[in-house]
Amino acid sequence: MNFDKDLKDLTDIPALSGHEDKMIAYVLKKLRRTCDKIHVDKLGNITATYPGTEKDGTSIAFFAHMDEVGLMVKKIEDNGFLRLERVGGVPEKVLPSAFLDVHTLDETKSYRGVVGNTSHHLTPADKKFAVTTISELYVDLGCKSKEEVLEKGIDIGSVVTYLPNYTSLGNYVASKSLDDRMGIYALLRMAEELNQREHKADVHLIFTVQEEFNIRSSTPTFQRLQPDAAICVDISPACDTPELKGRYEMELDKGVAIMYMNFHGRGTLGGLLPNPRLNAFLERTAKEEGLKCQKEVVIGVITDDAFTQLAGTEGIPMAHLSIPLRYTHSLAEVASRQDIEDCIALMMAAACRFSRQVELARGIK
Repeated sequence: MNFDKDLKDLTDIPALSGHEDKMIAYVLKKLRRTCDKIHVDKLGNITATYPGTEKDGTSIAFFAHMDEVGLMVKKIEDNGFLRLERVGGVPEKVLPSAFLDVHTLDETKSYRGVVGNTSHHLTPADKKFAVTTISELYVDLGCKSKEEVLEKGIDIGSVVTYLPNYTSLGNYVASKSLDDRMGIYALLRMAEELNQREHKADVHLIFTVQEEFNIRSSTPTFQRLQPDAAICVDISPACDTPELKGRYEMELDKGVAIMYMNFHGRGTLGGLLPNPRLNAFLERTAKEEGLKCQKEVVIGVITDDAFTQLAGTEGIPMAHLSIPLRYTHSLAEVASRQDIEDCIALMMAAACRFSRQVELARGIK
């Protein structure tokens, strides 16, 4: 794979939660080059299985989500402006004046639109420093009537996504939807290497759907597979920018992070307290491979593994690798090339080392 080309291709693909078909098709095309055991469930979750050498039924899963945050048309004004609802954690503060792609209801075509922003000269003083809420925002397509919008194939329920904008920033990359296309890229890199490197356990690569919307849509896959261990690869907010400096010890260029706790922080959505022995296995593997890694404890983040750990009749030992990311869920997220490479290296090393001899049982000192 080519780092910039393939990561650009991945971030360019529109794949709002529940509308991942273009991404599913792209991933399947890549996987079919290296794998002949592929399963797509009724929700769209993809599993590619690479048999291990020991043939004892031991398995480990690695997973990342294909979908991205975005919006959906909820109303078309008589004068042609579009009203929106958020799908996933879209920060309203980034939207005014943003260019967006508005997709036809059948998702065969898209039109460029801009989010309206009240003219500066006429903005009241009390509004100049306020965040415009989603209920106040609208998209300007350059249409003069509701009928003109409908003629384009845009209607209530049409998907709205951030504009593709992949950019190289020296040793860093910037783009929409690096969350979690970096994880998808990592899995596809693993797919290229697994047939060329010996691994004792069966390895499942799982590409999940609707993480940004309900976090639970990958659960049927884990109910079906019930692997002996699973490792999620996603992102975590980098705290090396001026406004977040020191809030958590998460920085670009310091390697992938092994997560020790995450938690949504509100209500009962929960989070993940990973299997301690699986974390120790990852720490040991990173040290022996000479890979940089960080430790992560963060409040305000939740992903698939909060619920996949509960699958089956006995639960699944779960761990989580995070690639540090600046400006999460915004129109331009920023990550380190080297952190992505370190993450892939640790995942591959873990896949090759995992076996029945890796003890994950609880209550053993």
